[in-house]
Amino acid sequence: MRRMGPSLALAALLALSACTSTPEETAEVDVAVFLAADVTVAQKDTVEQRLRSMPSVTEVSFETREQAYERQKADLKDKPDLLAALKPEYVRELLHATVTDASIAEAVEAVIAEVDGVEDVTLRIASVDPQPSRIGVVVRLKPSATTEQRAAVEKTVRALPTAKSIKLEDRNAAYERLRERCKGKGDLSTQLQPQMTHESWRFEMPLNREGSGVGELIGLDGVDGVTLAPLAML
Repeated sequence: MRRMGPSLALAALLALSACTSTPEETAEVDVAVFLAADVTVAQKDTVEQRLRSMPSVTEVSFETREQAYERQKADLKDKPDLLAALKPEYVRELLHATVTDASIAEAVEAVIAEVDGVEDVTLRIASVDPQPSRIGVVVRLKPSATTEQRAAVEKTVRALPTAKSIKLEDRNAAYERLRERCKGKGDLSTQLQPQMTHESWRFEMPLNREGSGVGELIGLDGVDGVTLAPLAML
């Protein structure tokens, strides 16, 4: 699910209309918490309770495997290659929620990912009308990425024609940034641990349907995921 999640989020966002005369910047992030295939009822309840108790988390809902499979089939109806790769056994039960404060969305993701019964967590910018004029992009690197793979990712990022404010953030810097943002957000700052954070390339760019080049990053060796986010998450 990890590879398909960013791909679907990217395709959905780039397909959204950017034809609006008064775009506004959204600060909300949609979070999807995928449950493990062998998750127990008790674990499922704990994950949902933890998610509901987190600061700035709203609109928590549960989606069965059958519902998720039908939704993904509908999303991929115009993408036959991805649709052919979608198999019912790959689909997981999941929880959907909205983080209303984008600045702490990565902290919410990191903490909930450590709860027993969680297989994966993905973030994506919330769909709003009108759409924002600019978005943030987070390109997460695998800890195992080689020097050559890192160089290839950097070259691709820096070659993007509309990317601005490009920076590489290491794990320590990510932890300090999120820890500072989580102050006053309940016990989220104490639940967050340094080993939960990730090294990533971060930049902003216009939201448009063509010519962004972001799709090229998803399949690069050494890339663990690509997230499209509100600027407030950067």
